[in-house]
Amino acid sequence: MKSVEVHLPTEGAKELSLSPLASSLRSQLRDSLHIPAGFVAGAGHQPIALHCGILAKFIAASSAAQARTSAGCWVHFLSDQDVVDPFRMDLPVRERNGNVRRTSLGLALEQPQLASDAVPFARPAQAPRRPDIETIASPTASTAMDKVIEALRDACDSPNAGVQMARTMMHSAKRWVNPPCAIVESRSLLMCDAAQSILHKMFAAPEQCAAVFNAALKLDPRSARPLRENGSRSEVPVWGVRADGSRERIDALEARRRCESGIPLLPRAFLASGLMRLTCDLFFHGTGGVRYERVGDRWWRDFLGIDLPEFGSATATIVPVASDLGLDFDSHSPQHASWREAWWDPTRLDRQHDSRTMIDPTRSGLLQRIADAPRKSTSRRAAYQALCDYINALRQSRSAELSSLEIAEGESKSIRAQIALANDRTWPFVLMRESAIDSMAKSIRDHLGQRSSELR
Repeated sequence: MKSVEVHLPTEGAKELSLSPLASSLRSQLRDSLHIPAGFVAGAGHQPIALHCGILAKFIAASSAAQARTSAGCWVHFLSDQDVVDPFRMDLPVRERNGNVRRTSLGLALEQPQLASDAVPFARPAQAPRRPDIETIASPTASTAMDKVIEALRDACDSPNAGVQMARTMMHSAKRWVNPPCAIVESRSLLMCDAAQSILHKMFAAPEQCAAVFNAALKLDPRSARPLRENGSRSEVPVWGVRADGSRERIDALEARRRCESGIPLLPRAFLASGLMRLTCDLFFHGTGGVRYERVGDRWWRDFLGIDLPEFGSATATIVPVASDLGLDFDSHSPQHASWREAWWDPTRLDRQHDSRTMIDPTRSGLLQRIADAPRKSTSRRAAYQALCDYINALRQSRSAELSSLEIAEGESKSIRAQIALANDRTWPFVLMRESAIDSMAKSIRDHLGQRSSELR
């Protein structure tokens, strides 16, 4: 384990005082979602093969609820409004040259009637299949994939692929995460009475909604795309879903029509995360959410008149054991001079371990002759030709060394690429050793334990 970070709201994890409007919305949300009374923690993410940085916030939510003994529960919020394929998993495979590369493998059959960018809830749950591939780079990776496939198979009675993958990840993480009291899809949030009242406010003042949204974006312009401002046909922060499962940007009039017709709408990030935070006494974001929630807070306050409750955050950096990915390299291999540098100055071969060594006197003298000669003069051209002849002679006399260096540099690049794979923190957590995640979970719980007085 390399690092773990956990942050709680400034007032700790105790219930924060809410305005009467926010408190009413919280009650409505919990009633609609059938969430038990008492302390509620929460975390959410897209239905993908989670890495440890994401798993950390689920461990934090589960641990915060567990700290309340029988009075607490936690909710898994499923961000099914984003474009992801729940049935894809990144794994290490071995290339013909023996190197390992990262690739995304499909664990279920493609659905030809769906767009490649179909949202998770539009994808049907299905029996998984083992990819027809024999190049999985290690037994550890192969075993991890088989365990995920088995968990997917046990969850194929789910209403859609998004929930199926969410259940699979929670089953795979059961050593560190207690079962949630509910898995709540983003689209389910918009079906709640509380969300319906917010939608109607957006439909009634779409231009103001878009203008305030775009003004809030100035806090972090890269966090989302601006909404189109066009009077009563201004864009609203919800997604429509086409027949092929892909999402589309829609204006207020079209959103209202679909809402009244019972056609599903998906909340965009700021609307969804606000509803999640309102539902919970303590919601945990990852590092991305910490950044973009500044924008969401501003929009909720300035347009909806609601100050959202504060939130916590949790993340971690854990990398796999190199051999578990099938990687085998010498991280202490000697460093060589750049082949490109040596090609243009073969004398670099004599000083590749000490770049401070004085430049070759002959080369230095030829460069000085070029500098001293008048521009565009015959003597300047002659000096330049003499330098080229000198370098070509060195290349010829040291061709074997240059060839060896070129080969060594290729191997060095390959080693650096393999080291980068070994240090990638975004490998699925099922590829990590349990002892590493045990240590991460303990660190998270210890941090929450230090604030236990605020959790009671």
